[in-house]
Order: sequence, then C-alpha cells, then structure tokens
Amino acid sequence: MKHLLSFFLVCFISISAHSQSLKETLTTEANAYFDFMVNQDFDGVLDYMYPKVFEMAPREQMKIGMQQMFNAEDMKIQFLANDVTKVTDKKALNGIDYAAIFYSSTMKMTFLTEDEQTEEDKKGFLMFMKATMQTQFGEEHVKEELETMSLIIDMSATMFAINDPQYKGWKFLGNDDAMKMIVNSVIPESIRTELLKEN
Repeated sequence: MKHLLSFFLVCFISISAHSQSLKETLTTEANAYFDFMVNQDFDGVLDYMYPKVFEMAPREQMKIGMQQMFNAEDMKIQFLANDVTKVTDKKALNGIDYAAIFYSSTMKMTFLTEDEQTEEDKKGFLMFMKATMQTQFGEEHVKEELETMSLIIDMSATMFAINDPQYKGWKFLGNDDAMKMIVNSVIPESIRTELLKEN
C-alpha cells in the first residue's frame, strides 16, 4: 500500500510539473506574440497565426488589413500592454493539441482630428466615441485623454493556442467577433466548449 501511494504521488507530481511547464511555455510564446503586436511587427504577428487561417484569408491580405487598421488616416491604434492571466490545460483531438489563453489588454485609440476644429468640437467628438466604446467594453473600462484626443481601453480577451504537427510550434488564433467564423471552422466545437468553460 505504501509503495502504491508513493507511485501515485510521483505520477501526480510528474503530471503537475508537465502542466506547469506547458503553461510556462505558452505564456512565454504568448508574450513574444504580444511584443510583435505592441511593436506593430505584423510579419511577426502573422508568423504566430495558425496557418490554416491563410487558406480562408491570404496572409498578404491580412497584413495589409492590419496596416490599414493600425495606421488609418483618421485614427491610430496602439497596444500598450498585454498580460496573460490564465492558461488552460491542453486538450487533444485527432493528433492536434489545443489550449486557451486568457489575458488582459490595454489599447490606445488616438483620433487624428483636423487642426481647424474647435476644442469644444474635439471634446464633443471624443465624448461621443467614449460612449460608443463604453457600450462595447463597459463604462469602467474606457477612459479619455483629451490632451492627446485618445481613448484608453482596458479589456479581457481570449485566444486559442494550437499545436498542429503540420506546423512548427504553437500557433495562435484570436477568439473575438472578427475571427468567429474562422475560429468556428478551424477549432472543433467540443474543444472550444471545454477550453472556454475553464475560465
């Protein structure tokens, strides 16, 4: 009996250490991915994206879309910080490993207004945009910076990590409304349900 208890204890410690190692690996990889986002290194971001996505939306097309979104004529978007808050255990299906990464993100949206606009007009526009963003992210998560004509948005987000033997290393796929159709077609529903309920 004593030997049996020792065996189970060793097994438990081994499984726990492996799980911790996986979570540390995914946190490190996620932070590298976030660094590319903060620095707007879109090639780096796309290198981390799950390649099956490019079968539906060509890589070059996605890069152009990112460049346009982050550097539009009337608005500039910056990610100021991204912090991993939780990494789930992995789930396997058909030889592919999946995990979910939960994180907090701080984004800055700067509106590039015309010089001839009055301060009152600028403030009115910023307050309108603030109210619009608050309906999406919640009142307490959106703050204005009138001097820079910016909104600072704090949000919670999720992405899926995928380790597919076809490709090298872990790849990521954002779990948001913009990617919903692609996520649903690439990640089996049973896997999505299992991973997201762990939050």
